[in-house]
Amino acid sequence: MKSNCFARVSSRDVARGAQEQQWLARTPATPPTAESSTSHFHGAFLNWANRKKNLKGRVSVRGSVWFDSIAIANHLTRRIDLAQPFNPEPRLAMSVARPARSLLRTCVASARTAQTVGCQHQQQQQQHQHQFHTSAPRPSKRRSRFRNVKAEDLGLLNSPEKLAKYRQDKFADYTKEELEALKSKYTPEQIEAIKAGEEAIDPNDLIFQGRLRDDPYRPQYIEDYTVLDPRYDVKPELDGTPFEPQWLNPSDWADKYGSKLTDLTDKKTSEQLTRSMVRALRRVKESNGAELIDLTEEELVDLEKDPELLKKYLVEEDAEAKSDDESAILTKEQVMKLDKAIDEEWKKELSKISEGPDSGEGEPSNLELIEDGPAGTIRLHTAEAVELGKVPGVEGLYKSAADPEDEGQDDDGRYQEIKRLTGMSLRDIQSIYRKVLVQRWVTNQTRLGKVRSTSIVAIAGNGNGRLGLGIAKSTEAGLAAETAQLLAIRNMKPIRRYENRTIYGNAKAKVSGTVVELFARPPGFGLRCPHRIFEMCRASGIHDIAARMPRSKNPMNSVKAAYDALMNQVDPEEIAIGRGKKMVDVRKVYYGGNVY
Repeated sequence: MKSNCFARVSSRDVARGAQEQQWLARTPATPPTAESSTSHFHGAFLNWANRKKNLKGRVSVRGSVWFDSIAIANHLTRRIDLAQPFNPEPRLAMSVARPARSLLRTCVASARTAQTVGCQHQQQQQQHQHQFHTSAPRPSKRRSRFRNVKAEDLGLLNSPEKLAKYRQDKFADYTKEELEALKSKYTPEQIEAIKAGEEAIDPNDLIFQGRLRDDPYRPQYIEDYTVLDPRYDVKPELDGTPFEPQWLNPSDWADKYGSKLTDLTDKKTSEQLTRSMVRALRRVKESNGAELIDLTEEELVDLEKDPELLKKYLVEEDAEAKSDDESAILTKEQVMKLDKAIDEEWKKELSKISEGPDSGEGEPSNLELIEDGPAGTIRLHTAEAVELGKVPGVEGLYKSAADPEDEGQDDDGRYQEIKRLTGMSLRDIQSIYRKVLVQRWVTNQTRLGKVRSTSIVAIAGNGNGRLGLGIAKSTEAGLAAETAQLLAIRNMKPIRRYENRTIYGNAKAKVSGTVVELFARPPGFGLRCPHRIFEMCRASGIHDIAARMPRSKNPMNSVKAAYDALMNQVDPEEIAIGRGKKMVDVRKVYYGGNVY
């Protein structure tokens, strides 16, 4: 914090300083110490400061010379020739950016002798040294944010029993059952490599020098690095050669695309027939051909999933037999029996394919159709980056907001909630007439300032006797308008209409200072009313009406009053029930029902 250390020095202060110097000159000439200099400084400087408490800023002495209190303090605390006359030197104005205690310590330190300025002065400077910034120094070492349990705290350094138990818990050796399980997955060479790796690494080094991760982001696998996890592993770089794009004319492109679809269809058909053959073989093997078919159940399952594995199990006709064992050779009767059983099961599969619903096995997939696109393998030879795949463990957990019945018109799920509340389809919701009638800009005063929002009043109607009113407010005008329209659709209610064109008699409603009067009119009269009531009548399917607003014409109140008037019309059926008589429409009787 900056402060100006300048004060006013009068002639009386100078005279008093001279008297103090004469008094000091009459004292015995003993070598002053640091304590005497300090007490002398406090006696003279504080005596002068108490008489000048009300000084403000810096003022001139006799209008010409400026002095500061630091020069006077330095003079009062000097040890060298204390009896010399006081002669303060004029100094320039300066701004001191150091605390007052630092100035006092500097003054006290300057009054020490050459003998006492040794190690004590150095220790004092080191003790009271301040950094050139305003930040407070840290009192102690910063505490670590992470838990760090040392091996010494666990008792692993002095207790071999605890070390052996901890080693068995964290880095246990392979058991016989685990080795047998590994032999079913890995080759003998890989098993030897695993054992060599276990012997090469000392578990004690991992305990004392390594870090055992227990955070939720640690890898879940240990030795199986055959599958890449996009959260931890780096995608391997594939070498590809870029090629020049071919700009084909429409006819060449159609020929190329047609040949591509033909090849894909042939491939899919072949795979479909192979799967049907595999299913037939499985049923034959389960029934009575277990000793006739040498394929295992796992091989049949893999073959059904990937028909390309059929090349692995097929034997070329001209290839020599691998084994001359006579027990492996089938007799003619067994071969005929096996062929007959396979043919019967295969015919059943083919009939299911031809008669059953189309499962899509024979059709090319979307990835195959867009092979030239971002998801295709052909992108390996281009400079464009491939699309990121799904994160394992998360795929399928979140459902898309899109509804297949919407035909792609509501992919962002904007109308899903209103569909659930009203039970209408997206096509019906989009066919409803919607209109924003009133738009206001309002402000809410908070402790953080003014928050400006937009208030919207909207209507919605199907044009056939239903009308709804919605009011919404938001800081974004678009969001407020959309919310108000959806609320209007949700709040739609039936409106009474006489002959599906006008209202029953006269209706009147009042909201605050706004009064709305509606009058029924004959056919062909039209909508002679204010523009907001005009939109409401058109949305509800009213074509002949007159309206009047004798008092206030507030926009929001006029819309509310018109809606209340339409909802609170006179009901002829209630009048007939109340009077206990049957009421007949004269227009329908007079015109014979031809009133439209």
